Amino acid sequence: MRILVISDIHSSVRSVKQIIEETKEVNVNLTLISGDITHFSRADALKILSAIPGKKAAVPGNCDAPDITEVFEETGTIDLHGKRAEIEGLVFAGLGASNPLPFSTLFTYSEERIFTILDSICNGADVLVTHTPPYGILDRTAFGHRGGSEAIRKVVEKYRPRLSIFGHIHESPGIEEKDGTVFVNPGPAKDGRFAIIDIDDKISAELHHLAEK
Repeated sequence: MRILVISDIHSSVRSVKQIIEETKEVNVNLTLISGDITHFSRADALKILSAIPGKKAAVPGNCDAPDITEVFEETGTIDLHGKRAEIEGLVFAGLGASNPLPFSTLFTYSEERIFTILDSICNGADVLVTHTPPYGILDRTAFGHRGGSEAIRKVVEKYRPRLSIFGHIHESPGIEEKDGTVFVNPGPAKDGRFAIIDIDDKISAELHHLAEK
């Protein structure tokens, strides 16, 4: 299964269209959007999600209005927010929003609520899709502190999904592997960043940056 991963679009319709154009010959089976589709609204959600062809699934981010999930339904996007779904033979579990932040934002959950929701859906999941990283993994901000979620880290350690996909921390794109889980932060799509992941018997992931071409 080949997955195109994009995150942190922040209403950049142009960037999404460029990424889709760049990957049109890649033959992806699924596009995963790991939050911050819009920038403190839901105004551009319909344009953005409609521009993504084929099968797609998403969670909202902290900069998305909570009712953006209504646009998921309108555009045929699989809603993974607080849910699980089987796609192409793999079980996906997801959660949007973010853990509490030191500034005002549209969509956050307490660490306790994050753990409760994910703990109820992650048993047996192959792929975990969140907006927020697990604490300590690809989550270092420009100010040097860790912005990830302790609750997500606990869930990963408890259930050991094969793949953990997230965004949120723009400054820490990367790929890591730890204790049997591959972690991918594609970086912000608004800056032309995305990832391509192949998941079969093993997982291979590559980061891409349009601006580097």
